[in-house]
Amino acid sequence: MKILLLFLLIAGINGYAQSDGKVKNVAIFIYDNVELLDFSGPGEVLANAKFNGVHAFNVYTVAATDAPIVSLGFVTVTPQYTIKNCPAPDIIVLPGGDARKSRENEEVIQWIKDCAESSEVVMSVCTGAGLLSKAGLLDGKEATTWYGAIDRLQESTPKAKIHRNTRFVDNGQIVTTAGVSAGIDGALHIVKRLLGEEEALRVVKYMEYDKWIPDEGLIVSERN
Repeated sequence: MKILLLFLLIAGINGYAQSDGKVKNVAIFIYDNVELLDFSGPGEVLANAKFNGVHAFNVYTVAATDAPIVSLGFVTVTPQYTIKNCPAPDIIVLPGGDARKSRENEEVIQWIKDCAESSEVVMSVCTGAGLLSKAGLLDGKEATTWYGAIDRLQESTPKAKIHRNTRFVDNGQIVTTAGVSAGIDGALHIVKRLLGEEEALRVVKYMEYDKWIPDEGLIVSERN
């Protein structure tokens, strides 16, 4: 009993706890011209998810370099880490936007590949699915993306099945979402998976996000 109380006290001091006693690191990759809600939406969800009353995730931003990035032409963000010095992530979020330079950056793609070897979840939002495609992580899987990029993603990823009109697709480790606000749904789905639907609904209430429909996405493992 004393050991348990000590553990809970330490968790409270650190501000984070997880159902398995481990803080899960969440790396949100950002870059110039990244879509603002693509990364801030999932960041809001995951930064507010809790277990036993304390925050369950350590959320941080990562970029190719430590230079500030600009989103939507008016929001400047200084990344907390670079791909060379960030903490090992348990969860990776790859938002969309104008990711052409990131897709062509071999170091970025290699970082995604390396992290995917040990990460529990790798989630793309919107056209961030293109980064997963370039890394070869969608081959043999099912996915979705922003409605305007469905055909392009299917053409560039012939070994994957790309779905239309689907809020998110969960393959297990690889989760993809549709455009922009769908990243919120994907992040809520991850919270539901890891912490339970009750906690996901608590975050929904906190955010006053009445759009979330838990079963709106495709969970490949549960398909009949």
